[in-house]
Amino acid sequence: MTFIELAILTFLTVCYLPFFIWLSASYLSNGDKSKRENIFCLSLMSVALLNALNSFLFKIQDTYALAVMVIIILLFNLYMFLIVRKDKRKVSF
Repeated sequence: MTFIELAILTFLTVCYLPFFIWLSASYLSNGDKSKRENIFCLSLMSVALLNALNSFLFKIQDTYALAVMVIIILLFNLYMFLIVRKDKRKVSF
């Protein structure tokens, strides 16, 4: 494992994983819980389904498949972050 790979893995473990856990908990704790739980589960299942379809049907190179998965996860995290920010603004006023 090169230094760059080790640095990226360390960053993801130390910084991103706790942020994702906090963001998921904040997203699921406020607002319309059933709707948000459905959206959250649907996003996790779509990433898992896309991974399974890639393994059996599409046969995309692993590098590209990983990039697609990461983009989907980051876009959903951006969506959750915007919703949590909007909820925090409503509570503060």
